[in-house]
Amino acid sequence: MKLDLFIQKTSNIQLKNQLYRFAVVVIALAVVVNSYYTYRFLNEQRIVVIPPGGLDEKAAVWTSGADEAYLKMMTRYAMGLYLTYNPATVRTQYAELLSLYHPTSYNDGKNFLYDLAGKVEMSNIVSAFTLSGIEYVKKARNIYEIEAKGVRSLYSKGLKLDEKTKSFVLTSSFENGRFYITDIKDSEK
Repeated sequence: MKLDLFIQKTSNIQLKNQLYRFAVVVIALAVVVNSYYTYRFLNEQRIVVIPPGGLDEKAAVWTSGADEAYLKMMTRYAMGLYLTYNPATVRTQYAELLSLYHPTSYNDGKNFLYDLAGKVEMSNIVSAFTLSGIEYVKKARNIYEIEAKGVRSLYSKGLKLDEKTKSFVLTSSFENGRFYITDIKDSEK
């Protein structure tokens, strides 16, 4: 760069340094603005999910949550695996349900579900759950508490043992746009 506007060499050097400082400040501001918008768009990015069976409405998932349609779809899926079973399918269903568990609660879920599967196989019980309603509450930025209400019927050797309207609470979290189950329990109301 040749900027010889002044007679003195030091004045020309000072002018060049001022121009360099200005260029560095402009580049630094551009990097800061770019970083801010990149972070913002990354967290607000939404993915439209269409499962193989299709949906009546579109469902969206983002980094720390999902819309109501996705939450209801995942609750139906998880509750179907958890509450509709027979002795021949209970272990495979619970293994599939465990793939939704968060790594921190995986061992507790595994112990609980496989203990329950052993009891189902020993007692030869068939369970059917008809979902009638889903309500959810956002507890924190990425934690949801979902309540599934419905009628649970238990059968053994073709005879109906029990039929009750029950409520189950599923606690879930989202990390990097993935739905995780942290706990499933019977709601005692």
